[in-house]
Amino acid sequence: MARSRAMEVVSEPDGTRTGTVRIEEECLELDVASPQAIRLLRRWMGQVNGPSYPQPYLVEGPPGRFRLYVGDAAERVRTRHGIV
Repeated sequence: MARSRAMEVVSEPDGTRTGTVRIEEECLELDVASPQAIRLLRRWMGQVNGPSYPQPYLVEGPPGRFRLYVGDAAERVRTRHGIV
């Protein structure tokens, strides 16, 4: 995988860590800890990954870690997952 260019820790107002955001060469990687955020991102997957919307492309794996791809990277990942 490409080397990280930047990383940001996401926290609640009380200081509780809820996840991290990393900017990679090909994607934006979201590593979330909150069950609400995980549910929201999983719901987004169903909305943005349809056949009529080639970009962006949102994938989860492992659980709680999401990657958002756009442009050529989205096309490569969609093809790799068998979505044309």
